[in-house]
This record gives sequence, C-alpha cells and structure tokens, in this order.
Amino acid sequence: LVLANGKKVDLRPETNLQLEEVGGTRILTSDNRVKYSGKDSLAGQPAEVKYNTLIVPRGGEFSLELADGTRVWLNAESELEYLVKFTSGERHVKLKGEAYFSVKKDTTKPFFVTSGAYRLRVYGTEFNMNTYHKERIQVVLVNGAVGFRANASTPERRLKPNQLGEANEITGEVEIKDVDVYSYIAWKNQDVVFVNERLESIMEKIERWYDVSVFFQNDSLKDVRFYGNVQRYADIRDLLFFLEKTSDVHFSVKDRTIIVSNK
Repeated sequence: LVLANGKKVDLRPETNLQLEEVGGTRILTSDNRVKYSGKDSLAGQPAEVKYNTLIVPRGGEFSLELADGTRVWLNAESELEYLVKFTSGERHVKLKGEAYFSVKKDTTKPFFVTSGAYRLRVYGTEFNMNTYHKERIQVVLVNGAVGFRANASTPERRLKPNQLGEANEITGEVEIKDVDVYSYIAWKNQDVVFVNERLESIMEKIERWYDVSVFFQNDSLKDVRFYGNVQRYADIRDLLFFLEKTSDVHFSVKDRTIIVSNK
C-alpha cells in the first residue's frame, strides 16, 4: 500500500493495521483486505486531494473497500490508484492488471475506471475488468450497466449483463458478445475455469498466480485447448497434474520454472 506521502506499507494476509491519512480518513487492514472510512469534509472546507495505490505482486491477491463503499478485488500482478476520499463531482480510479468491482451506486458522482487511454463509465454495477493486454482490454458485466471507450477518439459502447466487451486501446476496435461470465470472474472465488482456453493463456495466469516462469519446448503446444474447473489455490503440482491428465502435454518443474513439452 503506497500512501499519499509516498510511504510504503507491506501488507500480508495476516496484517492488522490502523492507519490515518491526511484529512482524517481511516485505513484498516485485516484478512487480506484494506478498508477506507471517514467523515466527509465540512461545508465550506476544501478537501485535500490525496491518492493511494494498492499494488499486488505476482503470487498475491487483495481486496479493497473504498471510502464510498465500493468493493474491489485485485488479481495478482495488478495495481489500483484511487482517491483516499471522493470529494469532487466524480469518482475516478486507475487500473493496471485485473480487478473485480462492485460499485456503490451514487447518481451524483459517476464512477470511472481508466487504463491508459481506455475509459469505463460505471452506472452502479458489478463487473470484471482485465487490462493485462492493451490490445484486448476485456470487461465482463455481471449486472447493472457500463459504457466504455477504447480511447478518446472512439464513441462510448454500452454493455448488457452477461456480455463481454473487448477493446483494442491502440486501434479503437471493439467486439461485444454474449458469454458465460463465470469463467471470467472465477478467480475471485479461488476457482480456475477453462472454456476452450489456449494453454498459452492458461500458463500466463499460472505465472501470475504462482510467481513462476514458463518455457514451451514446442510452440505448437501453446494452442492446445482445455475445458475444466479446478480449485485455484491447490498446490501448483496438482493443477499441472489436472492439465497433464486431460491432454498430451507434460510439465516438469525445476525451481520456479515450468517446462512444457509433449508426452
């Protein structure tokens, strides 16, 4: 957790801390969660604009409750920058990586999530946003409504529940389609769901979740497809055993490197 003055606070699942930011906002940390609370500024008193950043490294996961009651779950290798207290006419956060949002509805203060030139406008809802790859930023809408712009030169597109919006921030191209949302949000519940997913994509997730490196001995293996549902936080060898059992792929583990080869 990076505070407004630049101080860094190391957070672990068992960390229990009580901090206070400028202006009296309280920060509580416990059970893999950071929570903000505090009174609104008094009328006539300008509120100080202070940003915090929550950084989740590879192999980690943390949740956050913003000052307005919005809940955010951050996946591994992700960052969220946000105001300690939302005092202006809008609520604005910046995301790197992946997060699941449950946004507190407030018609007087619209909620925005940005990632580079990409901008998502939220109308009080739950959704998952994945920005690991700028050429395919993904938003999956669970309920409510969102509108997004791939970049500043493109019009806003609206999503309905159970739809995926995929945008290329660079070209502005957008695709919207109906999906089974659970495979996109399963990580929040410590599940791993594969629906015709390429092995290269699966191993990218494994690299982030378990803080390992992956080496493919044969590039054709990257296109092997998988279906399945397994527990996320099982030992990595159990997860690899499941993948190996249902395919012609072999995995060997050396230190923190996974080598992928043909059986």
